[in-house]
Amino acid sequence: MTTLEEIYQRYSVHGPDVGHGDKGGLHSYITEYEQLLAPYRQNCKFMEIGLALGLSVAMWNEYFEEGHFTGADLSINFNPETFPAWDFVECDATKPEFLGLLGDKTFDVVIEDGSHMTADQIATRDLLLPRMNPGGLYIIEDILNLEATRHLFPGAEIRDLRKNKGRFDDVLIIYHT
Repeated sequence: MTTLEEIYQRYSVHGPDVGHGDKGGLHSYITEYEQLLAPYRQNCKFMEIGLALGLSVAMWNEYFEEGHFTGADLSINFNPETFPAWDFVECDATKPEFLGLLGDKTFDVVIEDGSHMTADQIATRDLLLPRMNPGGLYIIEDILNLEATRHLFPGAEIRDLRKNKGRFDDVLIIYHT
């Protein structure tokens, strides 16, 4: 079975902070995701918020074996028809109307990689945590100021990876539901 690291190498972008394809280049998330997501690899109800140019969609599309996949962004900047197994929602995931666009969907795994603004991360979390299936993972990437905001994530596991690459926002917040 192909590892997430191997799949990531096909869809990554290296170099300056390009803002996409950076889960294992600029950030240290791929190794963490390999461990965290292995139990969900088959038949996962998965959503990613913040899709940029669709590189992570391509990566997750290859990593997960079957399942139900949802992607959300303010603007879809790639051809969604390339990923027929996915449902895409073009909207602001911090607003209550986002839930109406999701219908009655629930999720095993959500990765929030949206605006990276703390207020947006909290608003989206508050909307989606009730949509998580028992035993699931709700993951927030790219915490801008962990010291000032740690208290805003009660009950969450914090993986502080900043020392790995010297990157100030290399932090994952993980809710185990």
